[in-house]
This record gives sequence, structure tokens and C-alpha cells, in this order.
Amino acid sequence: MSPEAIAGTIWIGVFAFAIVVELMTVGLTSIWFAGGALISSIAAFCGAGVVVQIIIFMVVSVVLLLSLRPIMKKKVKIPISPTNADEMIGQIYTVLSDIGPGKDAGQIKVHDVEWRAVSENGIGIPAGHRVRVLRIEGTKLIVEQI
Repeated sequence: MSPEAIAGTIWIGVFAFAIVVELMTVGLTSIWFAGGALISSIAAFCGAGVVVQIIIFMVVSVVLLLSLRPIMKKKVKIPISPTNADEMIGQIYTVLSDIGPGKDAGQIKVHDVEWRAVSENGIGIPAGHRVRVLRIEGTKLIVEQI
């Protein structure tokens, strides 16, 4: 097998790998490298040197990434499924231990798990009162009294 055919075959392997990674992640990240590898494989089969092939790979990949990714991001809607934690936002729970004024954390129970909770407006909320989860910051739930 000629050196050109070996190099072209390697680039086709890079192309296939980038396609497989893109199909697994669907993040519009590696597809651009597949384009660069495809053009580099054509250059390799035409007899271009290794340095030229690498430069072609990098230039084509960057051009595709910078020019087409923004357009594709608008056109292709990648579904984002909420995590279990995201499902707590907007839900109402009962305060287990007092949520202190300022940033003093109390606790609320979500299903069988106790979470640290802080009042959105810094007002204390006594145990037994109902709160709505507004957002999650790290391991704390930001809540408001209802």
C-alpha cells in the first residue's frame, strides 16, 4: 500500500471516529473535525505531504466550527431533560428546621432527602411553614415563604 493510501485511510479513520463521537454526544462539537478529516483524506490520496494534511485538517475544522456551528445551534434544538433536582423548582415543601435571617440555612425535606434552604429575601422562616423552591445554588435551595 502506498504512503498516500495509508495516510488517506488514517484520515478516513479519524473521520469515522469523529462521526461516532458526534452521534454519541449530539453536541455539535466533533462533526467539524469530521469535515476536516474528510478533506485531509482527499489531500492525502492526492499526494499532499503530512504537514499539508495536518494544516488542511486544522484550517477546515476551525473554519467549519466558526462559520457553521452558530447557524446549526439555532437550527438544531438539542433536547435538555431536567434532572431530579430541577424538578424541585416551583414545588412547595414544609420547613423542617428554622431558616434564619440573612443567609442562615435551615432545612426542608424533599421526598426522603433533607436539603439546606435559604430564604430568597433574607427573612427568617420558622419550622412548619410552607415554602416554594425558586432555584438551586450549589447544595442549597433558595426558597420563598408562601
